[in-house]
Amino acid sequence: MSAGSEMKDMDGSTTRGRSFARVMRNPSFQKLWTGQAISQFGDGFYWLAIMLGVSALSNESVKAVGLVSMAFMLPQLPIGVFGGPLVDMFNRRRLMILADLSRVLTTLAFIVAFRMRSLPLIYILALVQSGISGMFSPAKNALIPQVVASDELLSANTLSQSTQVAAMIFGPATAGFAIEHLGIPVAFIVDAVTFLVSASFLLWMDPVPDVGQAAAGLRNTWNDLREGLRFLISERTLVALNITVGALFLGLGAGNVLWVPYMQRVFHLRAGKIGLIDGVQGVGMLAGTLLMETSVLQSSRHKDLLLGGITIVSIAFVAVGLAAGYAFILVSVLAMGLAAMPAEGSFMTMVQTVTPERLMGRVNGTIGALVNGSMLVSMALATSVAESIGLRESYVACGVIGIISVLVGIVLIKNPAEPQG
Repeated sequence: MSAGSEMKDMDGSTTRGRSFARVMRNPSFQKLWTGQAISQFGDGFYWLAIMLGVSALSNESVKAVGLVSMAFMLPQLPIGVFGGPLVDMFNRRRLMILADLSRVLTTLAFIVAFRMRSLPLIYILALVQSGISGMFSPAKNALIPQVVASDELLSANTLSQSTQVAAMIFGPATAGFAIEHLGIPVAFIVDAVTFLVSASFLLWMDPVPDVGQAAAGLRNTWNDLREGLRFLISERTLVALNITVGALFLGLGAGNVLWVPYMQRVFHLRAGKIGLIDGVQGVGMLAGTLLMETSVLQSSRHKDLLLGGITIVSIAFVAVGLAAGYAFILVSVLAMGLAAMPAEGSFMTMVQTVTPERLMGRVNGTIGALVNGSMLVSMALATSVAESIGLRESYVACGVIGIISVLVGIVLIKNPAEPQG
């Protein structure tokens, strides 16, 4: 039994509202969280460098930015689905270490691609990088329940989601100014170093047990996949969550394509101010994380937190599309970040509550693939029509679709503890 498992047993008497401080006293989760926080900070450098670099090479083309965004998303569809069974077959911690070390090489390769001014090579590297990351994310989500107690999941997931998103946003806040003064290659070097740090913390963790049977071989992958899909389709809570969140990202996914061209063309912002907007959203995310520890939110139903958060995020999207100036954008993205964390933490907790541990990788991978599929469709539409209908109008449309997804969720979603019949 791992040290993380022992801690789960010893602390089993704690209540659902365990504080972040107690979760962070779990040595395995502490190392996992710290490594990911540092790595995801570097990812923020990487993501802003890609978007700004492609925009510069293509004269601020929405199509070029859309293509690189879609290149990042496309591999996560098959890898998200088939990676789930592999995550459940092999040791999740070792898979994450291998993914981190592989991403060191692919991240540094982007420096060569930009020096060659080759958009096709950038697209190819984006496909490879995304494929590796597609294995990492379900492994991380499936590892968390192995190292924390069930009543720690909400706090652990909120912390994990906050670093996954907020660190990637604080990264651009710093990266924007660094790129202006030092150039794009610096961003990729920073990200490569943080992947090495992440791998080191994972190596430092106590060993975690294998859940699946790697010796069975890859021939069982399809059977494992079918088992995960059958469970996902038969569990009404998961079906309702997937429909709701899939509808949400049919709207919000386009933001990945629109963001940089919108800021550059409409507001004429440079890298520093674009990164600062992302940083303000990160402040909102951290505030949302802290709000999750208040008694009001701890006692709230997960459904209410999820749909309330989606509502605020969607309205904020509309507000960004209607913004008259820089200050209004800052207020809107602050609200967006504030609402995102309770929604994301509640979503993941609902998934983990109804999913057996042995199926966690398959279910997380399949959900990720469905969400990414919705985002891919949204980005393809934005790439095709945003230029013709206008960037402002496209942003407003994204938010309206998000509001529609809330109405879908009100009808379909029940809390896991409620009767599903």
